[in-house]
Amino acid sequence: MKLAPLFSAAVCLSLLAFCAGSTGAQTVVTFDDLSETGSGSWFSIKYQGYEGLTWSNILCNNAILYTNVLALEIPGLPGGRSGDYCGMASASNVVMLISGCEIDSPSTNFDFLSAYLTGAWNNNQNIEVHGFNGAKEIYDTIVVASATNPTLFTFNYLNIDRLYFTSSGGQPAFGYSAPQSISIMDNFEFEFVPEPSSLLLTALGAVPLVAFLRRKRR
Repeated sequence: MKLAPLFSAAVCLSLLAFCAGSTGAQTVVTFDDLSETGSGSWFSIKYQGYEGLTWSNILCNNAILYTNVLALEIPGLPGGRSGDYCGMASASNVVMLISGCEIDSPSTNFDFLSAYLTGAWNNNQNIEVHGFNGAKEIYDTIVVASATNPTLFTFNYLNIDRLYFTSSGGQPAFGYSAPQSISIMDNFEFEFVPEPSSLLLTALGAVPLVAFLRRKRR
């Protein structure tokens, strides 16, 4: 029996399996491609639909330029620093999560893999992250974030269509009281879930190869 045809078929099957498993490519959203000047922009006004998602009650900010704004508004703030600046996992944009904000996928479900989270003003801030599929809550996790450095949290929320964030608690990190209901996020990692139709087409493409293998074995 010739092994070359069998080897070729096996390679094709492996490629099909790889394609099926990699249809939903992982995306790390750094927000650094967005044009920001330090004053902050609402996604719902300026960036709606960014990365194929719907962003509600969320602002994008240039954290480096924002430090200059804070230094003028709040004399005595050390270096004009805040959780925006300290929460950068990559320079220079971050997003501000206002308590009760949402990230939705209007068409295709997604997996929420990880993100860097920071308290905007408070250390030891509680950030609760809910994951939904339709009206059903599938995941609910509370993480505790610092205000002085970004922390990478892994979530692995699978096959959801909506994220909902709330923030509370903690202690002032910069010498004065500020809202507890704001947190900072950077480098949001997610992937869209492959549509069933895509997986079905991949499976159908493997059928002729299976038949080919059987004929060669005979």
